[in-house]
Amino acid sequence: MSSSVTRSTSDVVAELQKRTLARSNASMDLSSSTYLFAAAVLHVFSPSNLKPWLPLSSPINPAPDLFGASVVAVGWRHLGLRTLKPEERRSALSFLWKLGGREILRSVLAANPDRLMTPIQRAFDKWLAGDQCDLSNMSFDDLVSTGQLYDWGIAEFGGLPDRAKFDVALRRRSAVSLFEHLVDDSFVGREEELQILRDYVGVVEPSLWQRLRGFVGPGSRPPLVLYGPGGVGKTALIGKFLLEHVNAPTKGWFPFAYLPFDSSSLDVSEPFTILVAASTQLSAQINDEARSDRSTQEFSFLVSEYRDERAQLRQRASNISAQQERLANYSGAEERLYVAFGRMLERIASAAGRQQKAGAVPVVLVFDTFEEVYYRTKEDLFSFWQMLAVVQKIFPSLRVIIAGRAKPNPFTVKGEHPEEYSLGDLNQQDATRLLSSLGVDGASATVIARQIGGSPLSLRLAARIAQSEDASRGITGLQTKRYWLFDVAPEVVQGSLYTRVLDHIHDEDVRALAHPGMVLRRVTKEIIRFVLAPLCKVTVLNDERAEELFEELRREHTLVSIEDDEALRYREEIRRPVLLLMKNQRPDQVRTLQSAAVHYYEMEGETLVERAEEIYHRLMLHEDSEAIATRWLSGVEQYLSSAIADLESEQQIWLAERMSIELPADVYDKADLSSWERLIGRKALETFRFAAPDQVLALVRQRSERTSDSPLFAIEARALLALNRTDEAERLLERALDGYPLMANRGRLAELLWLQIQVNSQRRRADDALDLLVRLREVSDTLRSPLPSIQTLTETIIRSPESAKASLRLALVNKLALLGPAEIDKERSLIRLALVSLGVEYPQTIAKLLPLVIHDFYYLMRRSRADIETALRSPVVIENLAPHGLPNDPPTAALQRILEYFISKLIEGEQEPQLVEAIIMLLRLEEASLSGANLGGLDEYREPWELNVVTEVAI
Repeated sequence: MSSSVTRSTSDVVAELQKRTLARSNASMDLSSSTYLFAAAVLHVFSPSNLKPWLPLSSPINPAPDLFGASVVAVGWRHLGLRTLKPEERRSALSFLWKLGGREILRSVLAANPDRLMTPIQRAFDKWLAGDQCDLSNMSFDDLVSTGQLYDWGIAEFGGLPDRAKFDVALRRRSAVSLFEHLVDDSFVGREEELQILRDYVGVVEPSLWQRLRGFVGPGSRPPLVLYGPGGVGKTALIGKFLLEHVNAPTKGWFPFAYLPFDSSSLDVSEPFTILVAASTQLSAQINDEARSDRSTQEFSFLVSEYRDERAQLRQRASNISAQQERLANYSGAEERLYVAFGRMLERIASAAGRQQKAGAVPVVLVFDTFEEVYYRTKEDLFSFWQMLAVVQKIFPSLRVIIAGRAKPNPFTVKGEHPEEYSLGDLNQQDATRLLSSLGVDGASATVIARQIGGSPLSLRLAARIAQSEDASRGITGLQTKRYWLFDVAPEVVQGSLYTRVLDHIHDEDVRALAHPGMVLRRVTKEIIRFVLAPLCKVTVLNDERAEELFEELRREHTLVSIEDDEALRYREEIRRPVLLLMKNQRPDQVRTLQSAAVHYYEMEGETLVERAEEIYHRLMLHEDSEAIATRWLSGVEQYLSSAIADLESEQQIWLAERMSIELPADVYDKADLSSWERLIGRKALETFRFAAPDQVLALVRQRSERTSDSPLFAIEARALLALNRTDEAERLLERALDGYPLMANRGRLAELLWLQIQVNSQRRRADDALDLLVRLREVSDTLRSPLPSIQTLTETIIRSPESAKASLRLALVNKLALLGPAEIDKERSLIRLALVSLGVEYPQTIAKLLPLVIHDFYYLMRRSRADIETALRSPVVIENLAPHGLPNDPPTAALQRILEYFISKLIEGEQEPQLVEAIIMLLRLEEASLSGANLGGLDEYREPWELNVVTEVAI
């Protein structure tokens, strides 16, 4: 409600006094309010420099009131800036708007002409000037800044787009937000490469698009692999291509998902994580009708079902009769999910076609930073390629672009090899254009381009140097030729260039930290204060100074990327060549920094990423492998995959024994027997995942010799059992057990005995199986966890005659009493089966443990084919329900209500045999056994590579 009448200052003051007095909750006087109103139209402000809106009769100190009404501005702490609390800002802006609309707001803004023009401030100023918000032409950052105005309550005053339309634009633009920073006005050339991408996806020229309204070549095509060294511009090229079609729908746009493998949420060995991320991005690009489509809902439902089914397959005690059945069910669940995703892509493509009146719309999946999974074993990648094959079979117009620093190891999708393109340097003309666009004068640009070649990264570094030095004769002192003949490696040139760039950082302390700091991969303010500063002779007396340096370093966008936890990680394409130079020129400083990092992380590190950094620096220092092994934690693998290229072969082998790394064939051939068993063992276990026991045998039988307590004995025996080759399995296990050392790994011995029991079960030799269970019980009693004994006793009770069960049940009760909370939660199905085997004699044990393990039982029953209704009508159940009778619910819901009622009676002290019998009878509906399970409770006896396989294989 802007006033069209210009008001005098006295009129405004009078009105302001009147309204201020009328505010029942006013916490400030008029003088302080003028400062608050001035701050209300500023995104950030300095309390000491803030000018009041109206002149004051006498000066005041506004700081106390301003500090109470504001908070530290995120990202601006180093400048001492603050921002109003949301509720204070909304109240103040509403007050000012009612006082005089835009006219008053402009006069308030004019009080601080030297305000800091943050992106949010620019968005506010544009709105205040009456500029229209054209959502279709706004960048993601512009949209995010404009979104803040909605939070300020500006939408109530008019001039902003409808919030729902804004949210749609924001979601759609978020898909290309990364590329907006990479693809700026300096992007040059790459026309040939852009046309390759257009041809691959099926994009036509704009003139043809207007006639065809469709894409060409809708049939199936294998993935396109785009590879080249770091800094050559792979991501920028892809971004340019995608932005071209998001920004210009007249050329035809297509739904796409950008999925970089340096994201912690993506796991190439678990493709469902990729599909979930892709579906989120894709559905954000289409209208609400398509998002609510049946196929989209079906996929979301199947994701939930898939997770639940995976949880069911991780039950040690189950109705699965053999592990091969468990793994087949697992593969089936994955394929159903992939098919549903393909159907969803069909509907998304159709929706995109309707929105632009076009046909044959493809969907593009871009997998970037593939170097993050480049070293993963082919077994780890198999499910990824399989997923792409299944999805493309359902939706042939799927287009897959894979980008990485190196060409992936050979693979096929649906039997077809990928299309490949090596992205090289810019040509001389485009290199010169790039330098010119970065501010280098024409003559110097020509000389520099001729001097250093066409690597976009090298050219950008050279442009930064040229801004601070005379570059008319090129970059002085830079060696690009050796003996005037051979080219110096590009990474060495880049390392030299970046060293020069660092020399021009304005802040002396930041400059001192940045270069040696590249020995580290990751920087926080604590690392600056306690590791870098002391060794770089930088005085950092407190956290405030450390944070200032951290924020300054953060502004070096070409140097670092920002982690999810706000830590800075040096960009590998920059760090690696600089590290190479430092190791050659200052090896002692490198070792000193690495040692300091190890000491810091050992003393202060709490998270997995910090432990991974400690292990990385220990490996770089070539510390004793056994000592490093004591620092290993499950989960550090995801943070070490990018470190492999920094390490020498001995350290790579050490890592490969603990995580998924595909090493060259000659490394396997040269590895000692113990290392070879670890390397092959992991590959074999991962192969089990695909229900391929014959391939497991092929792997482990590449060598016939074994260490005395080799983990391969159990793996090979499991493969033979899966193939029903019980004679071979028995001979193998007898060989392993006969030569098993007395002081060797007792957990492995227990596992071999359990497998021998399974052999006898398959061969229907019940007495021999019972004899082996006696021996296994003796071994299990020596193990740290009670779980192996519980599983052994449970199986023994099931197999034994009734006359022998009393002593076994007492022993089982004693072992159950030793369980800790984590063990109970991990092995709920096993404990339920153990409680069933106890019978009616130990109601107190059942009352104690059953409430802790019953919850997933109800879920299993919802998926079960058991005759629940008949069980609920059995006399023992009806008798214990008296006088209430059966609840009038569906069978599974009635089962849950009845069991909860029975358990509550048991806990309250009613422990009659009939009640316990009723509970046990209902638990038997699970139809669980241990015939499809491995021996539990052995984690402490396994190596990291054994623990990192999918649970369905380990269980």
